[in-house]
Amino acid sequence: MGYIGTALDLVISNTNSKRGRRIVLRTPSVLSVIFTSTLVFTAPAWAQDPDSTVTIDPVLVRVLRSSVGTGTPHSVSVITGSELTRGTAGAFLEDALRAMPGVQIHNRFNLAMGERLSVRGFGSRAQFGVRGVRVLVDGIPATLPDGQATLDHLDLAGLGRIEALRGPSSSLYGNAAGGVLHFRSLDPATEPALLSFRSTSGSHGLLTLQGVVSGQSGNTGYRVGVSRLSYDGFRRDPIADDGSIYAGGKRSVVNASLTLPAGAGRLRIVANGVLLDAKNPGSLSQSLLDEGNRQAYRFNVISRTSKDVKQGQAGATWTGPLGGGEAEISSWVIKRELDNPIPGKVVDLDRRAGGMRALFQDQTEISSGRFGIGAGFELELQSDERFNWKNSQGERGDLLLEQLERVRSTGLFMQGRLDLDAGPSLLAGLRYDRLRFSATDRFISAENPDDSGERVMDALSPSAGLLINAGTDVEVFASVAGSFETPTTTEIVNRPSGAGGFNPDLEPQKGFTLEGGIRGGIGDQGTFEFALFQTKLTGELVPFEVPTNPGLTYYQNAGRSLYRGWEASLDTRLGENTSTRIAYTRVDGSFKEFITDDADYSGNQIPGLAPHRVDGLFQVDLDEFYVAIRGLFQADIPVDNGGQFSSESFFVADARLGVENLVLGSLEASPFVAVQNVFDAWYNSSVIVNAFGKRFYEPGPGRTFLLGLGITWGN
Repeated sequence: MGYIGTALDLVISNTNSKRGRRIVLRTPSVLSVIFTSTLVFTAPAWAQDPDSTVTIDPVLVRVLRSSVGTGTPHSVSVITGSELTRGTAGAFLEDALRAMPGVQIHNRFNLAMGERLSVRGFGSRAQFGVRGVRVLVDGIPATLPDGQATLDHLDLAGLGRIEALRGPSSSLYGNAAGGVLHFRSLDPATEPALLSFRSTSGSHGLLTLQGVVSGQSGNTGYRVGVSRLSYDGFRRDPIADDGSIYAGGKRSVVNASLTLPAGAGRLRIVANGVLLDAKNPGSLSQSLLDEGNRQAYRFNVISRTSKDVKQGQAGATWTGPLGGGEAEISSWVIKRELDNPIPGKVVDLDRRAGGMRALFQDQTEISSGRFGIGAGFELELQSDERFNWKNSQGERGDLLLEQLERVRSTGLFMQGRLDLDAGPSLLAGLRYDRLRFSATDRFISAENPDDSGERVMDALSPSAGLLINAGTDVEVFASVAGSFETPTTTEIVNRPSGAGGFNPDLEPQKGFTLEGGIRGGIGDQGTFEFALFQTKLTGELVPFEVPTNPGLTYYQNAGRSLYRGWEASLDTRLGENTSTRIAYTRVDGSFKEFITDDADYSGNQIPGLAPHRVDGLFQVDLDEFYVAIRGLFQADIPVDNGGQFSSESFFVADARLGVENLVLGSLEASPFVAVQNVFDAWYNSSVIVNAFGKRFYEPGPGRTFLLGLGITWGN
C-alpha cells in the first residue's frame, strides 16, 4: 500500500487463513502517540525485509485518490501527493488543506498571527497560533506541553502528506487534542542525489524561493530543504495615509531529515529552524471596513505591533524490535526567542522546551481473532523567561512584568484492540495526564508584591471505539472519548488586574464526545464518508478584551457548552482525466450555561465558528497538464458572546493551470499560473472573537495572481 500511518494509528497485521484476508490490528496514536514529541515514520526499515513476520501496514490509505481514512473507529482524513503543493506558493496552510471535512482554516494573511485553525470547533478561540488541536511536524510536536502551537517552521512547499484525526483524542495525545494534524515532509529521493528549485511571485509583493537536495547514500536517506518567503501584504497604513502598507513580513525556514539503520531498527533524525519578522495590522470594525480600503488598525500602527521570532528544533526517533514486540523511543528539544510588540505592551520571551516518549506494543493470536496492546509514557518540559514592558510606540517603556514560567507534563497511557474473526473490531484506551504550572515572580517591589505560585491540572481521558465491516468496502464506526484542554501559559498569565503570576480563576475545559458514521467505496469510482458528532464541554475557555488594553486578550471559563454537527465528504472520479473532492461541514455550537458579572449568554451561539462550510476541488489531468478549480462557501460567523454581530457569508473561487514534470533534456520543469479570489469578492477571511471596540473583522485580499516555476535535476 505504500504508506505508514503511525502518526494516528499503530498497525500490526498478519494473515488469517480462516478468513482468506488480512486482519489488521491498529492501536491508535496511543501507541504512536506516547511520544507526541517526535513521531517519525520508519517504513523503509520494515519494507526492505520481506521475511518479517510482523509488519507495519498503512492506516490512512488513499483509494482512488480518496482522502478517507479506513480501518479505524475514528474520523480520519489524509491528503498526500502533488495536490498539496502544485500550483501554490507554499506561503499559507490554506492552500494545502482543501476540502477536508471538519477542518476550518481562516487565513488572516498575517504572518505575525498565523492562520486560525479549528477542528469541529476546537481551536476556534485562538487569537494567534493554534489552540485546542494537537499538531505534529515530521514527528516532532509543534504543540508545546501547555497546549499552544505555532506553525512558523512548517515547510509548506515541501509537504508530502497531511493526516487529520477529526475529533477529541486526549486518550491518545493528552492536553489540547480536540483534533490531531500531522504534517509530513516529502521522503528522501531514491536517487543518489536530486536537486530541485522552485520560485513563485505574485500580487502584494509575494515572493517565495525554495531549494532542496535529497537522495540516498547506501542505507542512509537524507533531505535538506531551505525556503524563503517575503510578502508586503495589502493593509494600508492609515497614519501615513500615502498608500503605503503596514503588513507583511519575511520568513526563512530550513528543514532537514536523516534516516539510517541503528541496531536492529531504524533511526530518524529531524531538525528545523525558522527566522520570522512580520508586522501585525490588526482587526477592524465594520465602520472602518466600510471605508473600503482594507486599512491596518490605527492603534496597531501607532504601537508598531509586530513579531520577531528565532526558533530551532531537533528530534530523533528509534523504532525497532525489542524483546518479543516492537518499541518506539523518541526525544526532542526546542528553543524559541520572541520579540513581540502588541497593543499596550512589548513581550520578550525566551522559551526552552523538550520531551521524550517511549512506547511498547505487542500482538497475539487468540482463538477468535487477534489482540494487540500498547502502552507507554510521555514527559515534556517547558521553561519561559517572560518580560513585559509598556509599549511606547513600539519601543520598550517601563517594565511591567518579569517572571520565569515552567510547565511539566507527564502522561501514562494504554490502548488495546481486538479484531474478531467473525465480528467487529473493538478498541479501548485510557490516558492519565498531570500538568504542573509554576511562576517565579522576579519583579517585586513595594508596589508589586510577589505573585509567585503554581497551578496543578490533571485529567483521566478514556476512549472506546467500534468498527464493523458492513460489506464490500463499507465500514460502520462509532466511538466515545473524553478530552481536556488547559489554558496556555500566555492565556493563564494575562490577568485584567495586571498582576503577575497565574490567573487563579482560570480552569481547564473538559469534554465528552460521541461520534458515529459510515464510509466506503462507490464501486471503482471513489469513496464517501458521513459522520455525526456531539461534544459536551464544561468550563470552555472563552476570550474577551477590556477597554484599558484593547487588542490584548484575556480568558474566562463558560459553564457548559454543546457542539453538534455532521460532516459529509465525497472523493470521486468523474471521468478518465477528471476528479472532484467536496466536503460539507455543519457545526452548531452554543453556550448552554454561561453567566458573567455583566450578562447571561446562555443559549447563544459560540462565536468564531462557521456553522456551514462547503469546500470543493475539481481537477483535470491531461498528461503533464492540469487544471484545478477550488470553491469555498462559508456561512455567517457569530463574533461576540451576545450574538449581536457576525461576519457575513461569502463565496471565493481559485483557479490554477500548470504543467508537471515537463522533460527538458536532463531537467524537469513545472511552470504554473494561479488566480485567487477569481470574482474579486469582498470578504472577511478571519475574525477576532469578542474584540473591544467591535473590531471583529480581518479582511481578505481582492483578486490576486501568482506565477511559479519549479526545476528538478534528477529522476
